[in-house]
Amino acid sequence: MKTNRSTRGGASLFLIAAWLCTSRVGLSAEKLLGPGTTNSADKAACQQQLNIIYGAIQEYQRRNQKLPDWLSDLVPDFIHDRNVLVCPFVMNTGNLKKWKETLRSSVFGDPASCTYAYEFCSEKISSVPPITCREYKQRQMGLVGLSVPIVRCIAHRPILNLAFDGNIYESPREWEDNFIKAPADKLILHRIPPKVGDQKDEVLRMVHPRNPQTGRQMLDLSNQYNALLFHLSQLDQGGKLLATHPGGLQKIGEVVFDIRGLVHLTAANYPIPFPEKVEDIAVNQKCRQIHFLHGTMFSAPAGTNIASYVIHHGDGRRHEVAITYGKDVKTRWFNRKEKSELENPKVAWASSPEQIGTTGKSLRLYLTTWKNPSQDSEVKSIDFVSRMTPSAPFLVAITVE
Repeated sequence: MKTNRSTRGGASLFLIAAWLCTSRVGLSAEKLLGPGTTNSADKAACQQQLNIIYGAIQEYQRRNQKLPDWLSDLVPDFIHDRNVLVCPFVMNTGNLKKWKETLRSSVFGDPASCTYAYEFCSEKISSVPPITCREYKQRQMGLVGLSVPIVRCIAHRPILNLAFDGNIYESPREWEDNFIKAPADKLILHRIPPKVGDQKDEVLRMVHPRNPQTGRQMLDLSNQYNALLFHLSQLDQGGKLLATHPGGLQKIGEVVFDIRGLVHLTAANYPIPFPEKVEDIAVNQKCRQIHFLHGTMFSAPAGTNIASYVIHHGDGRRHEVAITYGKDVKTRWFNRKEKSELENPKVAWASSPEQIGTTGKSLRLYLTTWKNPSQDSEVKSIDFVSRMTPSAPFLVAITVE
């Protein structure tokens, strides 16, 4: 398949991967096999199998410290019945062979009888330069988070997507469309992102610009943003994007923050290759205290130092603010019905039940305030450092006073 720079506004140099790694190539199957099933019983049966597949992938990764190359690698040690890799609807049509013959994409290249699209396969795709489907999806996760599908079933209408985090949601043929809020978003989400560590341009294109009237005490993190607020959003079962996070200028815990993106760090075995540290967050002002609005993804043993803010003064003095799991933060998602999860540590902000739809999970953010013992000295900059525990910290905003 060939393309050129002029197609679709010049962005299509990268669209070849979208054709190969998303369900656009499933069009051949749709033409030959019809519109797919809309039956709720078919959907429920397929979802049950997707849950089994997800559990098997998790166990495979735990034992082997990597993802399988193909879903068939899960058989027989992790999935005993290989028919689990065939959508029940397709199995019942009796056209499994015909179905397999129509699937042309790399993600359907499993050598075994498997009707599911394995989006994280290790097959290479045509691009500039060539990358694998897995690398492509990891780069997408850098932008939108763990809602990127790891397995898809195109036999259903809408299509069923098993997200990297285990959530199952519906989508049109192109799952990325669930995240599109503006026309420019489509060009970004349907192209091959650059390496995660170099994707700031893509992030800044989708981040709301800073209001020029925003006071300098609300630090401008634009140069440090490496992830979108999509990481704090959720998709409900119907594929509706839920903005389960605050945005813009928000007063939280009597402090006003500028919330537009994320500074996300990595952790031990974290699936997205975020950096271990982000340095030189500019402050360049004297202050009495500094407020950090932040959180973390995945848990760690209570009392574990998961991150630090290293504060640099103009006169060379240096202070370190340790962030401890269970004392300062806990993992971002929680069940709001468990009231104890709002305390110890006390949550600064949590999404309300009206925002979480059918997901059952609320987002929580925490506020840590550091009192400056050297108020006579200008604070020049702040470093944000991960301690590489199982918990991946993220920074939402910083305000000084």
